[in-house]
Amino acid sequence: MIKVRERLHELSALTLPLLVEHAFVTLMGMVNTAMVASLGEEALAAAGHVSNASFIPIALFSAMITGGTILVAQAIGARDTARAQAAGGQAVTLAVAFSILLAIILTIFQRQVISLLFGDVDPRMIEAGYIYYTYINWSLPFIAVAQTLFGVMRGAGDVKNPMKITLLMNVVNIVLSYVLILGVTIPIINFNIPSLGMHGAGLAIAIARLVGPIWAFKVIFSPKSGVCLNKLKFYMPTGQMQKNIMTLGVPTGIEQLLFQAGRMGTLMFMIGMGTAVMAANVVAMNIMGFIMIPGNALTISLMVMVGQRIGRKDFDDIVKVSYFSVAVGASFMAVLSLIMLPTGGFFITVFGLDTEAAGYFNQLYLSLIIGGPLLWPLSFIIPSALRAAEDVKFTMIVSVSSMWLFRIALGYYLGIFLGYGVMGVWIGLYGDWAARSVIFLFRLNRKKWLRKFI
Repeated sequence: MIKVRERLHELSALTLPLLVEHAFVTLMGMVNTAMVASLGEEALAAAGHVSNASFIPIALFSAMITGGTILVAQAIGARDTARAQAAGGQAVTLAVAFSILLAIILTIFQRQVISLLFGDVDPRMIEAGYIYYTYINWSLPFIAVAQTLFGVMRGAGDVKNPMKITLLMNVVNIVLSYVLILGVTIPIINFNIPSLGMHGAGLAIAIARLVGPIWAFKVIFSPKSGVCLNKLKFYMPTGQMQKNIMTLGVPTGIEQLLFQAGRMGTLMFMIGMGTAVMAANVVAMNIMGFIMIPGNALTISLMVMVGQRIGRKDFDDIVKVSYFSVAVGASFMAVLSLIMLPTGGFFITVFGLDTEAAGYFNQLYLSLIIGGPLLWPLSFIIPSALRAAEDVKFTMIVSVSSMWLFRIALGYYLGIFLGYGVMGVWIGLYGDWAARSVIFLFRLNRKKWLRKFI
């Protein structure tokens, strides 16, 4: 019987670096969004819309990231270093191939994608979105490789190096965003860098993403790495290992792809609601990311913990550690929400929302403070444990079905058909979280996912 103190020590060792990483990423993202907001509401809405759309191609990379992380964690748990190296190296190979191919396809159909994303809105928003899209698209291979390497490191129990690399990427992004978006002048040497506007915002994030894989490869090549991938043979494709990676990863990739497509569907509902609604939603989504920091960190650490338990055949503790992680995540999110409750006016000022946009934001902000800690932990932390136990098809079916039934269908019915606007769309989102929570809780308790291991 694992004592609470021992469990908390294990969880904190994995989660605290992830917590710092997610907190820094989210804060820097909010700062970056505020700098883009200085270019106007059209630029803010365009950058937010393109950034949300970019989660769709990134979702495809989750196949390699998830498959690699799970297989590496299981191999490390079984103390099989050779299998961990094969899984890690070939996950990276798949990430490189898929991301380059995807970037080429999205470039070919760039005009069609922009037309689909923005429809018939303010031409200034479309122009800003077109510029930002170009930089985001061609930096996809950088983020795909970096995230896959982070997954390999975390699967081996190394959460500190991904944290350090992510912090560096975000510092680079913020510094370059300030310089390239706003422009700087150094009077002593009479040196001037003019404001590059949306080009500056896109270029800053592309360069920051490039920093990630460069440093990640430096870490993973070191003999001190938990999974050292310093030989070409680790990256050479073998049918069985790639099949194993894709068997575990593809359902998660499909789940994330359809999930993000559905998420974009809800954003498309808002295009017809006006620039004020879109700007308020972008800011509210940034706040959502901040409140979810503890939960997002726990989804990764729990996947590693469950994967390693399966590798060493410690099946009895999986359900207990899953419940423990949910309780910790919910507690931290609740405390964070209470602290942030009185700060809504601060965000309205920082992001420069006008009176109309501020009214919409206040509605979303209050609902998020209440609904996030109550519904999010069960709906997202538990499926992370199920994926690590290779129950990936079930989580895919439930997540996708719930997304389209509640977030899309219910959100459309309430927000568009009945005319409740953006708040109606967000009620559909909360319905999605509630449905997922009930189903995944039932699945975890039944332990059907254990049959393949026993």
